[in-house]
Amino acid sequence: MALAARIVETVPLLLDGLAITVAICGLATLLGLLLSILILVARRSGLRWLRWGAVGFVSLMRGLPIVVLVFLLYFGVPALLDLGRVSAFWIGVLALGLNGGAFLSEVLRGAIARLPAGQSESALALGLGRVQTWRLVLVPQLLPVALPALAGEVGFLIKASPVLSLITVVDLTRRSQQVTMQTFDPLVPLIAAALLYFVLIGSVALFSRWLEQRLQRRIAG
Repeated sequence: MALAARIVETVPLLLDGLAITVAICGLATLLGLLLSILILVARRSGLRWLRWGAVGFVSLMRGLPIVVLVFLLYFGVPALLDLGRVSAFWIGVLALGLNGGAFLSEVLRGAIARLPAGQSESALALGLGRVQTWRLVLVPQLLPVALPALAGEVGFLIKASPVLSLITVVDLTRRSQQVTMQTFDPLVPLIAAALLYFVLIGSVALFSRWLEQRLQRRIAG
């Protein structure tokens, strides 16, 4: 009981770090979704150089450890371009967004492969442009199919986000470390942070399930 009480007392001390984690992961997810759609369009393009460029980017991002990508963007690129000090917050958003975009594009590519063949050609034959085909025909069908895997990738981004504490982002992990140094208690802040991560990832999964059911009802109706 004493341990549980100490954990409850510690949770409010971590909420500002939790807010930073939510902000970074939310923005990175939006960036990743936008990037994944662009990658998917590029891979279905008739231009060979565009297709190969998209494939190369996805392969690079999927094979590069996230911590290396973060260090390259935070330390390497600014030094190479003589940019001076850069925002660790936005580097975190960019790193997670680039990584997430590569993985999310594979999720969408797998989902679009499960759609009935010939829909793009039929839409184009009816006079719809490529943008309209994606917006009105493909994307509404992609979301229900891809949503569980998309939620899994968002959960992965959240679990990858503690690496940003290495570049001074005061996220949930970094904040738990600060509380540890203040209280000289290495156990309770970590347990409290782990519980908050569990709640956050669980909330994403529950929201995904609710949204999937709603989309399916809308399609059926």
